[in-house]
Amino acid sequence: MDFHFFTTDDQVKLAYSVQGTGIPIVFLAGYGAPGELWFSQVQACVKAGFQAIVFDRRSHGNSENPAFGQSMQRHGQDLLGLVKPILVGQSMGASAVFSYLKQYGEENVSSVIDVDQTPKILNDDNWKHGMYNSEKIDFENYLNQKHPSPFYKRVPVNVFFRMLMINRKLSKFDFVSTKPLFLDHIHSDWRQTLEKLTIPILFLAGAHSPMWPASHAEAAAKLCSNGKYYIVEKAGHAVNLEQSKASNQEILRFIRSI
Repeated sequence: MDFHFFTTDDQVKLAYSVQGTGIPIVFLAGYGAPGELWFSQVQACVKAGFQAIVFDRRSHGNSENPAFGQSMQRHGQDLLGLVKPILVGQSMGASAVFSYLKQYGEENVSSVIDVDQTPKILNDDNWKHGMYNSEKIDFENYLNQKHPSPFYKRVPVNVFFRMLMINRKLSKFDFVSTKPLFLDHIHSDWRQTLEKLTIPILFLAGAHSPMWPASHAEAAAKLCSNGKYYIVEKAGHAVNLEQSKASNQEILRFIRSI
């Protein structure tokens, strides 16, 4: 992908790539992931007549990694300037979308697709669709430990080598400077934001996500006045990579339905 750059109001260069024409669909990847990992969805959406925009959030992919702005609030602010896009976020990428909606409302957004991100990661008496055993996890030291694989099974060979090529050309992700962002993400609760939405929103969940139960998709959809959900079989947390064909079909089906 060819990337262009713009500078935010706090002087950070952020990268984006545009392919195709038509209704804009903006793709945001999860924590530590570059936007180029949406390559299958970009190809499918462009082929279907849409404009695909891959956006690297600050400190991710081809964007700059500043020591400041490491919060979900700032990641939502970085989305300002878009004109009626369909916003597609995977994992923390979806949280960035919710942050934007919380701060600026839905007026300038066409619709939203959440790819395997629960609106509340920490479980409590009123929410049981967060991270498995969240009450027992030491999140302050979580990034220093071995994490569960985001995959249910091995990804197809062609996808694996594409991922390898993308990651090799990028700088190593900085888990140290982005720790405040990670912790902010962990402690966020987007349920009230979802309750205020009237635009169409699809929650796409992996049936075997190692992060949280797929039930989060139905529970989140019920919070919205115009919410839908779909469970992708034989997929973990990285739904768009593990089951790209099924993901593409559901993304396009949802978009065409609105």
